[in-house]
Amino acid sequence: MQIEFNTEPALAGPVNVNTLAPISKIGGLQTGLLGFTELPAKTTFFNVAGAVGFIGVNGAVNAKPIPPTAIYLQNKIGQNFPEYVDPVSKKDAESPINTTWSKLAKSPDWTTQDRYLYIKTFSETYGNQSADFWNTREVHHIRPRIYGGSNEFDNLMPILAPNHRLITSWFNNY
Repeated sequence: MQIEFNTEPALAGPVNVNTLAPISKIGGLQTGLLGFTELPAKTTFFNVAGAVGFIGVNGAVNAKPIPPTAIYLQNKIGQNFPEYVDPVSKKDAESPINTTWSKLAKSPDWTTQDRYLYIKTFSETYGNQSADFWNTREVHHIRPRIYGGSNEFDNLMPILAPNHRLITSWFNNY
């Protein structure tokens, strides 16, 4: 079995994979390997691909590719970015993220008036949502203010409060 971990830039790889030990052995058949890889301790996009094969008793090799997985975004401590797509606007919280943002000394302000203006523009764009909708959601900055994100409409989206806490926690280790 060959596994490749491909990381940025442009999901180039493979990253070195180290094999530790067989998982189990039945007769002369090794049923798997336990391995690990060391990815850089930074926020990165990655995917996994590879191949699995067998050598027959006659020496013939039968190999099948393992197609690349989806592309994942992990922070510097290995947490995958929480998936969230707003059901009304269809905005994806992850797709605009860039892994080279620099942290600012201070976040720009976000006020009650900014929230009001966002909700007003959102309602004009996507239709009025119920009070329950807005009572259960927080306004998320797709590019966080501390990483240069603005309060502009295109950088904002409504997110259920528990999901917003997960994303904010993920960014603590960006």
